[in-house]
Amino acid sequence: MKNSRTISLLLCLALILGCFARPACAVDLSNLETVAVTEETAPAESTAAEKPQSGTNTTLINSAAKLPFGQASIKQGCRTIEGMMPLAGSERRLATAQSVFAYEMNSDTVIYSYNPDTKLSTGTLSKIVTALVAIENTKLNDVVTCSPGIQSKVPGSSIKVNLKSEEQMTVEDLLHCLLLHSANDAAVALAEHVAGTTKAYVELMNQRVKKMGCTNTEFGNISGLDTAVSFTTARDMAKIMTEACNNETFIRISGTAQYTVPATNMEEERKLTTTNYMIDNHIIPQFLDDRVKAGLASHTEGSGSSIAVMSEYNKMKIVVVVMGALRTYNAEQTWKVESYGNFNEAQELLDYIYTGFKVNRVLYSGQALNQFSVIGGESDVVGQPYVSFDSVLPANCSMDNLYMEYTAVKGGYTAPIKKGDMIATVAVKYRNSYVAEAEIYAMNDVVNVEDSKVTIRSTAVKSESSMEGVKGFFGTMVVLLAAVFGLYVLYGFYRRARLRAQRRRRRASRRRSY
Repeated sequence: MKNSRTISLLLCLALILGCFARPACAVDLSNLETVAVTEETAPAESTAAEKPQSGTNTTLINSAAKLPFGQASIKQGCRTIEGMMPLAGSERRLATAQSVFAYEMNSDTVIYSYNPDTKLSTGTLSKIVTALVAIENTKLNDVVTCSPGIQSKVPGSSIKVNLKSEEQMTVEDLLHCLLLHSANDAAVALAEHVAGTTKAYVELMNQRVKKMGCTNTEFGNISGLDTAVSFTTARDMAKIMTEACNNETFIRISGTAQYTVPATNMEEERKLTTTNYMIDNHIIPQFLDDRVKAGLASHTEGSGSSIAVMSEYNKMKIVVVVMGALRTYNAEQTWKVESYGNFNEAQELLDYIYTGFKVNRVLYSGQALNQFSVIGGESDVVGQPYVSFDSVLPANCSMDNLYMEYTAVKGGYTAPIKKGDMIATVAVKYRNSYVAEAEIYAMNDVVNVEDSKVTIRSTAVKSESSMEGVKGFFGTMVVLLAAVFGLYVLYGFYRRARLRAQRRRRRASRRRSY
């Protein structure tokens, strides 16, 4: 019975020792060649399109927009003057204006719009085009001779500088009369000098705005007075103002506060003060704004109060158009103007933009923009744009507030890829508006795994190693059990030898006692 218990204990001890010995019997692969294990059945969907890449935690992959490349930032964004989703939205912000547009020229960003494509009367804002066509088709020092009966060609109640038949004046002086004083007789003199008749000049004006991409604008006369139908939109007027502000002569003259027209062959000198109160404070001081560099104001009974200005401040060059604002009067104070509408609301909009927005660079040429997993490639690929984009953004916006939406193109993230290959496009989004789009090019080569020098071990290697490990474990257990059994046999011989020795000593002791 004692022997049975002893054997059981020894067997348990052998099993415990075998468990501890198991790690030692694993196959030693430390001297084998380093291998790369690949799964031949890896699904094609396991790409960068399934997961956010490294970078900001706002990165998204695969744009949901189905628009062609370059259109998302226009149709669903604020890029270019055609942008349909302004950065600051299109909800009404100004009290009375029927249509509003704010556009930043340097970054090509639509900041704000309200009814931007609603057709409205141009008012005398049409004189911006009147002036631009004259500047582009004459020399400033050209002398213009006014036609006989020039005053009969403009409404008697309209604004004039009282030009006389056969009076001579330079183009530059007439442009000052036109843009500072909104003089309609100056418009007639310029039109007849350039095109022969005012009707022919109107055709030149309409042709010019069509070249600017103004599809919703048509002039019925050269002055914008209500004597003919002239219409435009706030977006088209912003295009017109932007084009005009690419002309230094227009900026210089329309940004002049006061000007003295030299004496002519028939009249003494004329002193002019601009009717754009955002440029001069001699008449109405409250609207003077040093940020405003050029522009024109308009007020007629038919079109209401409108204004188009260009202002510069804090690295931004902004065109603001306000159309159809309401001018109100105080009947108890001899019809004193209470609110001009156009000046009040343009100033309010400029203050809103300059205090709440800034220009930021959202993409850099050569920027390591993102890292993409490559199907069948030995490494990832890093993408970069070849262009830089600036955009107006809220003043408190950081890069973490921008979303990068990538769309693979031309095979996208599939090996092999060569450095310089176009692999994707990116659309940069802020809230609901796309601010930029760019093509993404590979910064590095990615070779196909099959072409790589790395040795590939199949899954059979794992199976063979596993079998060797199992065999080694059982072999070790057999050796341990044999050793235990040998010890047990030796212990049995030892016990029996001791018992025999004890019996011999007892017999010897009994003999001596006899």
